[in-house]
Amino acid sequence: MSIKLIVTDLDGCLLKRDSSLPACFNEAFELMEREGVVFAAGSGRSIDGAAAPFGEYASQMAFVTDNGARVFHKGKVIEETLITYEDYAPLLDEIERHNDVFPVACGVTGAWVQEGIEVSDEIARELIKYYPTWKSCDFRNVPEPVIKFALLHFDDIEKNIYPFFKPYDGDKLRVQVTAYVWIDVYRSGLSKGVGVKALQEALGVTPEETVVFGDYLNDIPMAEHAGVSYAVANAHPKLKECFTETIGSNDDESVAKKIIELLR
Repeated sequence: MSIKLIVTDLDGCLLKRDSSLPACFNEAFELMEREGVVFAAGSGRSIDGAAAPFGEYASQMAFVTDNGARVFHKGKVIEETLITYEDYAPLLDEIERHNDVFPVACGVTGAWVQEGIEVSDEIARELIKYYPTWKSCDFRNVPEPVIKFALLHFDDIEKNIYPFFKPYDGDKLRVQVTAYVWIDVYRSGLSKGVGVKALQEALGVTPEETVVFGDYLNDIPMAEHAGVSYAVANAHPKLKECFTETIGSNDDESVAKKIIELLR
């Protein structure tokens, strides 16, 4: 297999439990650089949050962020898809009915929290992993174009919160469980797979030349645009059914180790 593009999810996949890079990532990145392989992070995070763990590596990478709503390569925007106020206004009504849901509006320049809502220490610790900085505004008048809304709930959001928001998943909006505590809402028709496809077209890379790694439900569409797909051991059971092979866990640094193995 000729590999030209490697795309990996971050949280629960490439990154360890403490959100740090694997110790062997430098070796993996150097191998990709030497072999001319483009490395991309595919994440539900914003671009700032997705780039943060990589430091100086970020300027040489590609990113599929916000679950496919934005695609970057070496700092250049390749794709960007917004949602309009008319589309997400009904969602705001639903959010207001749930005091145990903390919403984040993700704009083109940064993250916003609803003014007047307290950001507790617990919420701040979770937010900073995905949205390193944020400002406050009235969600009825977000002062910039909106990419997506992210909903935070600390107790099994798929079971306890998703059923209330599932009715908003339709022609205009996509409502996607992205982690144990997160739901993302973005333009209908988008996915990480759509973002990967846009990146492939920009780079002139085929699915057969692409390898992807994932752990959660929003990573499943990436497998549709890859020759080989690897699920980490700690992945959602439904994802493992859709991916080619299961490897070790994120805490075992299995993604970076598999990249090294493939390129050696």
